[in-house]
Amino acid sequence: MSFGYNEDLLQFIWEYQLYDSKQLTTSTGEEVTILKQGFLNKNSGPDFSNAQLKIGETTQYGAIEIHVNANEWTQHNHHTDKAYNAVILHVCYTHNSAAIREDGTSIPTVALGDRILQKSLAQYEQLMENKTFIPCENTIRHVSGFNVQLWVNRMAIERLEIRCTLFQTYLESCAGDWNQAFFWAIVRAFGMPTNTEAFAELAEKLPFYLIQKHHESLFQLEALFFGTAGLLEEGITDNYSIGLQKEYAFLKKKYSLTSVSSQIKTGRMRPMNLPHVKLAQLAAFFHHTPLFISKILNLPDPSDVKNMLTFELSDYWLNHYSFKTKSKERSKSISTRFVNHLFLNALVPFVFFYEKNKGEGDTERALQYLEDIPKEQNSIIANWTKTGVKCENALESQGLLHLYKTYCLPQRCLKCGIGKQILLR
Repeated sequence: MSFGYNEDLLQFIWEYQLYDSKQLTTSTGEEVTILKQGFLNKNSGPDFSNAQLKIGETTQYGAIEIHVNANEWTQHNHHTDKAYNAVILHVCYTHNSAAIREDGTSIPTVALGDRILQKSLAQYEQLMENKTFIPCENTIRHVSGFNVQLWVNRMAIERLEIRCTLFQTYLESCAGDWNQAFFWAIVRAFGMPTNTEAFAELAEKLPFYLIQKHHESLFQLEALFFGTAGLLEEGITDNYSIGLQKEYAFLKKKYSLTSVSSQIKTGRMRPMNLPHVKLAQLAAFFHHTPLFISKILNLPDPSDVKNMLTFELSDYWLNHYSFKTKSKERSKSISTRFVNHLFLNALVPFVFFYEKNKGEGDTERALQYLEDIPKEQNSIIANWTKTGVKCENALESQGLLHLYKTYCLPQRCLKCGIGKQILLR
């Protein structure tokens, strides 16, 4: 085989018993019978837990550790780690060193190098060497559509779970204030993708209680957003902008506000994506829907939420994209496409996060939101369609995007439900 063995591959081979187990012996010649290969451990510690083996005449229960070369046991310092005292068998491709537990006892070692089934290796090599859109582009058709769909749905949930880790940091940073945490999620989404971190910092510097306190005045909200973002500091010439500048100076002193340290980027983007437009939209967002955060957690239908997002900005933005010059008159209201962006990057993930924490683990409503939102239109989804994988809504497109970026691109076929079925054919 032209590819190199790795620990993931050997774990897969052990988990699915893809080797000749007849007359299996340890490095010292003791006969080994695998009664239970154990369960793959995704956390720290030995690779497999709850294994059951018969070594010689003795039945043993415990953990299994997998390495390519036996000397990796020492290289990884398992010989000094008490967690590995539970290991009853060391499995490797090549046996080149003894394995000793922390308590000084030796561990039986089995080398699988010349026992691995070649059919599975050939399938694996084909996946690793395939340079098409996805490694299994030529073989995914052999997996049933039902099983593909199950894995794609799981990928959508995994993507949401990852977002939860970010929201958890928000919630912890604001001492459990759900409103402030949700505010951070919304503002960050308005800055994506170019000004994601700058807008996240903006949400951190601008307390949500001030937004609530001044929500009746769109002018004051604009002053707070633009001023805290550092976009009212220079180059201001027209009366409206100067008024915002003066208003922010007053509010800044009153509430001891500070501007973001991140540089707000304005170059190489469409006019409607300029940060000035997004900040004006944010101000209008919280002016027209001051109770949005509480309502999003109680509205069952995405269309009800979308109806709340149909509002206009202040008149100034009809003929401005920034504070510099006037432009042709055009509404700057939030587009349907951007509403879907907010759902995918803030609203649905946060509802999922909230339901996990407050709704006894029931995340059905967040997933239903995704099913009711149109699929994303991009090259990745288009390529999935060419492979024969259907995509009908945002739940599926989010799952396919996560699958492609997290599993297909880095060729993590051994961790992929689809890849495993192909390898086990």
